[in-house]
Amino acid sequence: MLQKTLIAMMCSLSLVACGGGGGGGSSSSGSADGGQVTTPALDLEKAKQLVKTTNAIVSYYDGFQNIADQYKVPTQVINDTSPDLSRATNLLLVIVEAVTQDAQGQTKTYTAQQIQDLINQEYSRNFKFKSNNLTVQVTGTSITISGNASVQYWQAFNWDKIEADNALSKPNDWYSDPAYSIYGDDAEVTLSNLVLEAPFIDTPRTTYNYKIQKNGKISTKNLKNQTASFSFTADSTASMVYATAETMENRKGIPDQATLKLQGLVFESADVKVTLSELSFSAKKVKFNNGVETLEQLIPSELVLKGLVGYQQESLNLEAKFNLNNDLSKVIDVSAGQETSTNFINANLNVKLSGNLKGANAAPTPFSIDIAAKRAEFTKGTATVAVVVDKNALDIELTANGLDQEHQIIAGVIKHKNGASISIADVDNFTSANILVSGKSYGTLTKNSSGQYVVKFTDDSITYITP
Repeated sequence: MLQKTLIAMMCSLSLVACGGGGGGGSSSSGSADGGQVTTPALDLEKAKQLVKTTNAIVSYYDGFQNIADQYKVPTQVINDTSPDLSRATNLLLVIVEAVTQDAQGQTKTYTAQQIQDLINQEYSRNFKFKSNNLTVQVTGTSITISGNASVQYWQAFNWDKIEADNALSKPNDWYSDPAYSIYGDDAEVTLSNLVLEAPFIDTPRTTYNYKIQKNGKISTKNLKNQTASFSFTADSTASMVYATAETMENRKGIPDQATLKLQGLVFESADVKVTLSELSFSAKKVKFNNGVETLEQLIPSELVLKGLVGYQQESLNLEAKFNLNNDLSKVIDVSAGQETSTNFINANLNVKLSGNLKGANAAPTPFSIDIAAKRAEFTKGTATVAVVVDKNALDIELTANGLDQEHQIIAGVIKHKNGASISIADVDNFTSANILVSGKSYGTLTKNSSGQYVVKFTDDSITYITP
């Protein structure tokens, strides 16, 4: 995702030779002899500084082309251990379902054997316990789970044994009998102080609230001695709100509102640490008319994502927020099968990527990309982008026109903090642009026949935008 975002952004600015630019290094960038330069030397240097800064940023992000190879180890760690955590979470949910059905709102404590007996009533085939030291405390709407277990998970039916024992002739017995199943993915699972709150007793109500309390933790260790953990360092909540009171069993339709707020989730394995500071959304029930009937769907009106990935000395922060500004209280006409001037996505998107990554550099380098995009008109959208790599910084303004057409026209302005700028009227059909300082041109950016971007300054020096 990061690689595509960076490459797409640079391509849209017509400064990265995505289709074959590069190849050539910088040429001479010397200055004219003193006294022969009629343009203000300070402003000319500002124009050159804009190009130099652009080169530094483009070169850094070009190193992200091989990001998959650079971060192969942490990616593999996550791929190897996340299934263990997923299976452990499934075990947790099965335990919760089994004990809540049995407790029926009473305060009860369950031993390892009692938990296993309850699981075997409906889920005997799913798990095979090699050892079990789990305990569960149920108090009203709260469940606390602690302890550890050595578990094998169901893989497939043992058809050779089923046929040898003629088990198919035994009505349903073979299906739930662990003797006719193959187990694997052995893992040691530890559940530490996991506390879940939910409306486990199905009584008529309009609002359903859920919570995972902070300080809980799920840990796993597989046969390869790979360990992984998922910690809850803050309370996470969810809710659903209906217009009328009813039991969940008898309820029909979707809620009027739904919210989810996961906070302080931490994944750790080997040298990899992923922190999900926040994942939240608010959704509302919306009515759509497709010309034949009116349908109801839950549509997110706000999404928030904040997280951090750390690996050895490198780190990557992500903050993103999406707001849908449409009036969701009205019936939305989608009978045209596409957006119209009265029904289009009116939204804001803010994304910030920052951290310390090597990119094309030898050592981790601080960088950030801050994007604020807005669409409030049917045919037009705007975005501002602030890019910083170490001490190199650029501000970019983008405007997309013709959003109702098959081909849009994207215009951009690239600005340096010193006042130098480049304006591009049509990114997709770029040919040339002037580098301006205080309204005067001190150089021209062109694209040559080889696809390279070349800058010729007013002192006749030439610089290439590389790679």
